[in-house]
This record gives sequence, C-alpha cells and structure tokens, in this order.
Amino acid sequence: MDGGRKSEGQGTVEALLRAGRELFARCGYDGASVRAITARAGANLGAITYHFGSKRAFYNQVVETSIGPLAERVVEVAKGDGAPLDRAEAAVRVFFEYLDENPDLPYLMLQELVVGRMPPAAAIGPIRRVHAALTDVVRAGQADGSVRPGPPELMSIGIVSQAIHINLMRVPMREIMGMDTSDPAVWATLVDQAVAFVRGGLASGSGGSGV
Repeated sequence: MDGGRKSEGQGTVEALLRAGRELFARCGYDGASVRAITARAGANLGAITYHFGSKRAFYNQVVETSIGPLAERVVEVAKGDGAPLDRAEAAVRVFFEYLDENPDLPYLMLQELVVGRMPPAAAIGPIRRVHAALTDVVRAGQADGSVRPGPPELMSIGIVSQAIHINLMRVPMREIMGMDTSDPAVWATLVDQAVAFVRGGLASGSGGSGV
C-alpha cells in the first residue's frame, strides 16, 4: 500500500511538472494559474501546495528540472578532452540536441526576460556554471593560440547564442522563410552552419576554423 501511494504521488509530481513546464512556457509565471496547471495535470487544486509548498517553489522546480540536465551536458563536454575549438563545437551541438528534444525550454526562460525580470532563480546557478565552463574553453584556446584575442566572458556567450536564437525562430523560419526545421536534413544543415559560424568567430588566423 505504501509503495502504491508513493508511486501514485510520484506520478502526480511528474504530471504537475510536465503541465507546469508547458503552461509556464506558454503563459509565463503570472499567466499560468495554479488552477490551469492542476487541471492540465489531472490533479486536485491543492496538489501544488501539497507537493511543492507554493507556486513559486513549484516554478523553481520546473525550471531546475528543465535547465539542469542541459547545464550538466554542456559543462561535461566543455571540460572534456580535445582541443578548445572542438569542445566549443561539442557545446554547440549539445545545445542544439537538447533544445530539439525540449523545444519549449527557450520560451520558458524568455517569459521572465521579456517583462524585464531576472531569469528564474533556479536557472541562475546552471547559467553561471555553463558560462564559466565556456569561458574557460575560450581562455584555453587563447592560451594555445587557436582562439582569437578578446574578452573571454563575452566570447563565450556567442558559443550558445546561435542555438538559442535558431530554436526561438523555428516557427518564423517555417512560416516566413519556408525552412522546415522538422526535416532532419534541414536541421542537420542548420546545426552544421551554426557550428561553422561559432568556430569561424572564435578561431584565430592560425587556429583553423573548419568544421
């Protein structure tokens, strides 16, 4: 019995997290009501308070479970073996892969930013870890001569900006530009072009910028 109740409770938590992520990405924190989230999850109205304590704590958990795995993957490849430009490329590809699997993530993050707020509190730690790891990649490339001179803290932002921008633009790209990013061939070309753009932007004159 206890095991069954625990399993049922975990199923409710997972359903709430899925519903919260969908509605927060679509409507923002203020626009996604507890009533709408619990209804989407098939849970009772008090489920968020029962399992998470408050709507804000629930929101932070949604953000943490969404962005945390991406940060872990990026930091892993950024700190891995290989030349700095190869590690930068790996980070770009990880971003594209994860955002392709989780297309609502950029919208989840953007909802707070467009109204002039800070990123969600649960996102700040992962963002800092990713930024620090990619900044170290740039510094390593500058040390061995493969990356051009420049402020590493700013250059590291460019490593992931292509992936974020393209994922935010997927609907306009399809409806306005006629580029169907759901086509694997189109998507692969976009990723390769983004990788080439990042490598070309980072590489020194003698560093080699080929994909």
